[in-house]
Amino acid sequence: MIWTSALWFMFAVLAFSTSANVSDEWPYTIKDHAGQKYQSPVDINTTYAVARDLSILHYSGYWKFNRSRVEISNNGHTVYVKIANNSDKVPYITGGPLFDNMYEFEQMHFHWGNDDNGSEHKVNGHKYAMEVHIVHYKKEYGNFQNALSYSDGVCVVGFFGEVSPNDNRDMDNFIADLKYLVQPNSKIIRSFKDEFSWIKKTALKQHYYAYHGSLTTTPFSECVIWIIFTKPIKISREQLMAFRKLHSSHHGVLINENDRDLQPFNNRTIIYGY
Repeated sequence: MIWTSALWFMFAVLAFSTSANVSDEWPYTIKDHAGQKYQSPVDINTTYAVARDLSILHYSGYWKFNRSRVEISNNGHTVYVKIANNSDKVPYITGGPLFDNMYEFEQMHFHWGNDDNGSEHKVNGHKYAMEVHIVHYKKEYGNFQNALSYSDGVCVVGFFGEVSPNDNRDMDNFIADLKYLVQPNSKIIRSFKDEFSWIKKTALKQHYYAYHGSLTTTPFSECVIWIIFTKPIKISREQLMAFRKLHSSHHGVLINENDRDLQPFNNRTIIYGY
């Protein structure tokens, strides 16, 4: 009970701003947002992390339910994944720093660069080639938009992609399907299980860092419990090139950089969960 109270105190914030001007420079993201203290992404300094033996972070409907269908699209800024209209299963997570609260899947998207430094977060000053964000909202708040008004309204689970000399064979289906998403607003329907099983090995490691922060795109709401796994997923440079061939909604410019600049950490608490 002492630990539970302490964690919720860590994640509590008083207010957030929902105003921001959308940049004309897409696919490049907005670089700053003044007036807020708990912004993301950040450089995670593991030296200051507080270790806690938490319950297992439980994933439901991600890799077991064959009927979890998703729409994968090029939305002009990133590869964007949402539940397909004909899917009757909505994945969710619970456990870990979320305790018994249920956070439902809202969307998933990707960040990459024009070189080997495309991740949004850093870990001890190190930047990775890619970062995957699986975005959830707290089910009791009804929907994602409502959840933005609460300091614990959203949970984003992040995974890093690290350059490897060899292709990641587990990613073959997903990488092959990127050829259908070259143009903005193009989309395909696939099984989440078949398309994204390559995330599972890292997701089940149960070693992660958690902190309170914000969305990294407008409206930059400070409503996010971030859970960042530092065991990277291997991906080759050739596979990364498939992302860099995608065209943005900004005059067809290639999406070759879609990460936000690092934000000040401002003495927030970092939890190391294991």
